[in-house]
Amino acid sequence: MGNCFGSSSNKEDQPQDKRGVGGGGMEIKGSVVLITGSARGLGRCFAETLLARGAKVCVADVDDEAGAATVEELQAAHGAENVIFAHCDVTKDDDFKGAWDTTVENLGPVNALINNAGIGNEQNWQKTIDINLGGCTRGTLLALEKLGVNKGGAGGLVVNMSSITGLKALPFGPIYAATKHAIVGLTRCLGTDFHLKVSGVKIQALCPSLVKTDLLVNSVKNAFSPEVAEAMAKFSSSVKTMTPEFVAEALVKLIEEGRNGACMAVVAETEPFYVDAPIPS
Repeated sequence: MGNCFGSSSNKEDQPQDKRGVGGGGMEIKGSVVLITGSARGLGRCFAETLLARGAKVCVADVDDEAGAATVEELQAAHGAENVIFAHCDVTKDDDFKGAWDTTVENLGPVNALINNAGIGNEQNWQKTIDINLGGCTRGTLLALEKLGVNKGGAGGLVVNMSSITGLKALPFGPIYAATKHAIVGLTRCLGTDFHLKVSGVKIQALCPSLVKTDLLVNSVKNAFSPEVAEAMAKFSSSVKTMTPEFVAEALVKLIEEGRNGACMAVVAETEPFYVDAPIPS
């Protein structure tokens, strides 16, 4: 499967970071993590998984009602002191900064940001770009500002949610795939030794295949064209989709062991693997 998307290799084959500036994997227990788009779906599963491993989490989402309900349930399971909700429209600078400040005030200094918020709407291409790429870029730049050792921070981690469609062609979702390709590019460029030495912030990307969430259902409703919608309906029924829990376990693996600039592909019934750029820098 890896040969379809580029060269892949196992953990042992990857150059491992040393402890120090951005070195080694991040220890999840005791860390403070801000997750965008986490009121439901994959983001919520990320929050649950990290909380279960001892992290403190800010559930950041534009949907206040769903976010409040999610946090109420998570607080009951993991303690009110470990998880909060913050309103966050990732297309707005003030919202993102506000969510970050709320996290620091209630949970402590942020150690990691997971840029998870995203949509699949081929009909409204501008909104898809604004949320997927714009939100991811906005969050990454904010994290560099807040966490960068060159800005007085302590370093940290950013995980950008891309997709397997950021590593291969997807005829059914050209706009969505374009945003995910751009996120991989952003991650690989900022996830270089040059930027790591300056900021002390590791940048990584998680690239899952189809996941059983509302995003998949809504993508069919907002398909690129009627012809694509019909093809997607047939295609999706034959493709092996993954559970959010399967992807969340891959996220843990990426956080704990992934090198700076790593792009991890997550495919059903396959061990998560790293995908390198086709042309080395």
